[in-house]
Amino acid sequence: MPRVSRPSKPPAQERLLQFEMASERPAVGPAIEQILSAVKHVRLSQDRLSDLAVALAEALSNAAIHGNKLNPERKVQVRVAVLPGSRAVIEVQDDGSGFDHARVSDPTDPERLLTPGGRGVFLMRQLVDRLEYERNGTLVRLTVERRPARPATAEAGSHS
Repeated sequence: MPRVSRPSKPPAQERLLQFEMASERPAVGPAIEQILSAVKHVRLSQDRLSDLAVALAEALSNAAIHGNKLNPERKVQVRVAVLPGSRAVIEVQDDGSGFDHARVSDPTDPERLLTPGGRGVFLMRQLVDRLEYERNGTLVRLTVERRPARPATAEAGSHS
């Protein structure tokens, strides 16, 4: 009897979203909401979505404030690529002169605890799976990947 092969499931199609954000503080919240809506197809946990929202707030604010100097003539470019059920890659680009991300100091270093600067980059690195800079620091790429659900654990201090 001949073996019947079933057609393989086609790979998920990447979904793309691109938009411009005004270089002003009130534009950050709506931009975050637009991005989070686009990444819903990744099916991230609520904790991962919250982490991503914080990292996005930092990236978008940095671009508008530090990169574009809140100049209304300049826009922040946002690109979102979503592979449903797998990952999202968000790029935030400003028109500024950039910065050397490798020179940003570790804010957890005891000698730097009270020194301003560097906390946002540190925070973003902790909250997403991958953080990359290109174009002299004017483009930041945040990648989040869907993780399998963790099995439930017994509460600490409970006895069987």
